Amino acid sequence: MANAVDLIVFFAIIVATFIFLLPFVLPETREMNPFVAAGILVFVCAATFLLQYPFMRVNQTIGKALLGLRIFSKNSARPMSVGVVFQREVFAKAFTCYFMCIPMLFNNEGQHDVACETEVGNA
Repeated sequence: MANAVDLIVFFAIIVATFIFLLPFVLPETREMNPFVAAGILVFVCAATFLLQYPFMRVNQTIGKALLGLRIFSKNSARPMSVGVVFQREVFAKAFTCYFMCIPMLFNNEGQHDVACETEVGNA
């Protein structure tokens, strides 16, 4: 459920960008060029990170905070930080979880937890 909340936040930022920002960027021609597309992508990613950053500082995301969960490190030599949470939530999930979440259906840990040496538990 926490991942679903985080995904909804991401899509809400995308929708808000296209409703409120895009008309100011392309007021007359409504033609999309690669620079505008790249700028919108950078804006959406930056806005998502800035919105999640206060939660990442306490080893959570918005979804995990709403459900009272926190991310913990399994490796005592690698303390939790914003970088580890960012790595887990963005890179590891994007490249492993969404392609290899089948183990989670059988109550095994997801590959994003294995790759980042983390686990999620009650805050």
